[in-house]
Amino acid sequence: MFDETDVFRRGVDLQEKSNYDEAITAFDEAIKLNKRYVEAYYARANAYEAKGQHETAIENYNEVLAFAPNEAAAYYNRGCTYSKLGDLAQAVADYNEAIELDPKYAKAYFNRGTVHYKEKRFEEAMADYSAAIENDPKDADPFVSRGLIHAVSGNYDRAIADYDRAIEIDSEHAKAHGNRGNALDKMGDPDKAIEEYTRVIELKPNDAKAFSNRAIIYFRMGSYGRAVTDYTEAIRLNPKNVKTYCSRGVAYTKRHETDKAIADFDEAIRLEPKNAEALVCRGTARAAKGDREGAVEDHTEAIKLDSEYGRAYYSRGLVYAADGHFDRAIADYTEVIRINPNDANAFCHRGVTYTKKGAADEAMKDFTEAIRLDSDYVKAYYNRGLIYMIKNDLDKAITDFSHAIRVDRNNVRAYQSRGLALEKRGDVQRAKGDIARAKKLTAAKNATAETAV
Repeated sequence: MFDETDVFRRGVDLQEKSNYDEAITAFDEAIKLNKRYVEAYYARANAYEAKGQHETAIENYNEVLAFAPNEAAAYYNRGCTYSKLGDLAQAVADYNEAIELDPKYAKAYFNRGTVHYKEKRFEEAMADYSAAIENDPKDADPFVSRGLIHAVSGNYDRAIADYDRAIEIDSEHAKAHGNRGNALDKMGDPDKAIEEYTRVIELKPNDAKAFSNRAIIYFRMGSYGRAVTDYTEAIRLNPKNVKTYCSRGVAYTKRHETDKAIADFDEAIRLEPKNAEALVCRGTARAAKGDREGAVEDHTEAIKLDSEYGRAYYSRGLVYAADGHFDRAIADYTEVIRINPNDANAFCHRGVTYTKKGAADEAMKDFTEAIRLDSDYVKAYYNRGLIYMIKNDLDKAITDFSHAIRVDRNNVRAYQSRGLALEKRGDVQRAKGDIARAKKLTAAKNATAETAV
C-alpha cells in the first residue's frame, strides 16, 4: 500500500521530467493523505512556479510557512515569486525574514540587492552584494552585479576587478564578459572590448545585444561594413528592435547606401510609428538623397511627437539652411539653444547661417559663444576668422585661423585663409608658406582618395 511519501516521490520524479501537471496531481494526493506535509506544499509551490502560476505558488509557500514558520528557504522562494509579480516591497520583506532566520543566506542577500538596484538604492545594493560574496565567495553572480554598481558609479577599475573575479570563478559567465567589455570600452580600450563581446558571442551565439555592442564599437572605429554585419545579425536574432534598425541605417548612411538606410528607418517607423529618433534618422537620409521636402516632413513630424527634441530642430535647420531658408533655419537653431543652452554646434551653425544672411555681428556673437563652450571648436574658430576678415581685422583673423590649425594640423581651409590674411597684411613669406602647405595637404588627400578607389 502506498503512503504519502511514496506519492510525494512520484510527484518529484514527474517534476524532474518537467511534467508539472501530473506532478501537481501527485502532490495533491500526498497532501490529502497528510494535511501537514510541508515538503509536498513546497514541491507543489515550485511546480506552480515553473508553470508561471505565481499567485498559486505563493498560496503554497504560505501553507509551508503556516506549518514551518522558521523555514528561511520558504521566505526566500516566496520573495522571489513576489519579485516576479513586481511586488518589490513584499519581496524585500521576505528576503529580510530569510536573512533574519539565516544570517548566512547568500542568495537572499543577492536577491535583496537586486531589488535595491532596481530601485536605484545603490549603496544598499552594494552592501547586499558584498554580503552575498562574503557568505558564498564561489558564486560569480554577486561579483558581476557589484561590478555593475561600480560601473554605474564610474569606478571602472573596481568594476573590472569584480568582473575578473567572476570570470575566475566561471570562465564561461557571458554576462561577466559582456559587462567587462562595456567597462573596457568606457575606459578607452575598444579592441579589448571587442574581444569580450566576441567571447560572449562564442558562449551565447544568440545574444543579439553582444552583436549590437560590438557593432557600436566597429561604427565608432569607422569599420562601417563590420558594423552593418553585426547589426544584421542582431536584427536576425531580434527583428523587433527598433534601435538596431536605426543604428544599421546610420551605418548604411556612412557607407553611402542611402536606399538601404531609408529601408531600415522605414521598418523602424513601421514597428514604432511614434519613434521620433527614427523619423529624424530617415529625414537625414532623405536629405542626403536630395529629398529635402520629405526630410522636412519627417523632422516636423518628430517635433510634433516631441517638442523638446533638439536633434529634430537641428536637423531640420540644416535642411532649411541648405535650401536658403535662412530665417527658418535660424529659428530652428534657436530652439535647439533654448532646449540646450550649452550646444556649441547649434551656436556655430546659427552663426554660419547668420553669415550667409549677411548678419556679421550676430554671426560673430554665435561663433564666440561656441568657442566659449568648446575651446577646441575648429569650425567656430575658422568661421569667426572669416568674419574678422570681412571686418578687415586681420590680426584677429590670423589668430583664429592659427587656433584652428593648432587643433587640426591638416585643416586645408584654415591654412588657405590664414595665407590670404597674411598676404593682405603684407607678410608675403609666411603667406606663401601657408598656401604651399595647403596645396601639399590637398595633394596628399587626393592621392589617398585615389588609392582608396
